[in-house]
Amino acid sequence: MTSIAIVAAQAEPLRPSDLPRLAELLDAEGLPSRDLGDPGVRLFAFREGGAAVGYAGLEVYGKDALLRSIVVDPARRRAGLGWGIVGATLAEAQKLGATRAYLLTTSAKRYFERLGFATIDRGSAPATILATRQAAGLCPSSAALMMKAISAPAEPAKVAVQR
Repeated sequence: MTSIAIVAAQAEPLRPSDLPRLAELLDAEGLPSRDLGDPGVRLFAFREGGAAVGYAGLEVYGKDALLRSIVVDPARRRAGLGWGIVGATLAEAQKLGATRAYLLTTSAKRYFERLGFATIDRGSAPATILATRQAAGLCPSSAALMMKAISAPAEPAKVAVQR
């Protein structure tokens, strides 16, 4: 086995020219894309050599943040980029004052558990999170709502991948 260190690119605000590709990737994964232009939605691209290899979205409501629209280009999956993208997005949420991060998922519950997220009952989530378009209707009611405390410094966006 070879150990390869992969550093995800720093989050950069999404360029308008990136929006069609982000929507295409989200749609292909069955993830919501209709609210990408909503007020308060911060979108980021992660680049290697100038090319976007992944994306993430963030909505911050005081101490609470909603991670959303996390997707890695299919050609770059299974290389640890997702971990770096989540870590960088959590760090951005923390810089904006959030101490708790929430997300909704129908297919990646175990993945996010490995990143420290835990499933919570929707009734225990803050009203601001439940009022987002994602939680209020774009994601199915069967989607798991997950939460992670981010009051400690977020993990850096550096990941060691075993091959």
